[in-house]
Amino acid sequence: MATAKEDKSQGNWVSCVGRQRRNFTTRTGRRLLYCWQPLTGKHAYLDVGTDIILSDEEAQAALGMS
Repeated sequence: MATAKEDKSQGNWVSCVGRQRRNFTTRTGRRLLYCWQPLTGKHAYLDVGTDIILSDEEAQAALGMS
């Protein structure tokens, strides 16, 4: 996992929904926002409650897919 300094050097995360914050509640009760990092082209889920970008494994668990 990248450090906070590495994450900042890669650019900001923005909402994939036209820069509007449209979060949703998962089956497991977490509020997530699907985001994009324009500089790197990466996509990820932001946990709105903790303000932390989830790893792929964490997102699958939060979405109830694992």
